[in-house]
Amino acid sequence: MQESLQKFNYEVFVSKTMLDDILRMSVQGSIRFFQLVILSESLSNKEVEMIVPQLKEKRVFVFREYLNEPIDNEKNSIKDLAIDKWIPKDIGMDLLRELISDCAGIARKESEKKHADNYDYDRIFLDFTKNQQKFFQKLYDAHASIVSREELCKYIWNKEPSNSNLAQLSVLSKDLRRKLINEGFSEDVLETVWGKGYYLKNGGCQLNCGS
Repeated sequence: MQESLQKFNYEVFVSKTMLDDILRMSVQGSIRFFQLVILSESLSNKEVEMIVPQLKEKRVFVFREYLNEPIDNEKNSIKDLAIDKWIPKDIGMDLLRELISDCAGIARKESEKKHADNYDYDRIFLDFTKNQQKFFQKLYDAHASIVSREELCKYIWNKEPSNSNLAQLSVLSKDLRRKLINEGFSEDVLETVWGKGYYLKNGGCQLNCGS
């Protein structure tokens, strides 16, 4: 399995020492650098019951290998441990790759949400002009729904839209999008829907964590 995973360009670390540390309740901080731990079928259920809670504290995904399909009673006896996947020893590499990819996607979304939840919106808000603040606030309050140009004109300038206001909206959206991107948001954070209006993708909470 190790060689197959490495062919898929996954970093694989096999360690009996780390396992012993976990069993002695002295898990090293380095475990947090691993997104996934695959527990061998050679481990007893008692050992698994000791290991999994410590891994879950570090928000690690846990797969449990088995030689023979576990009976329901066995799964139920340790279901509270929140093992993410039970996988057969002879699992096909294509399937394992997809399972790992799914876990990576979940971890990425959780990381993005954590960044977004901790984001200092007050600080960036102060960097907006008065009209940019109104524009952003209106879209933010819409929770990813489209806000029409008419609504924005009334909210920002307190009057019906005119050709001049509509042109200013276009400029405001471009400047606001640029500032948000510079702050680490994804490039499609502020979207224009032709003939309808504007909206903030994911409510404005989608940070580009790769930047």
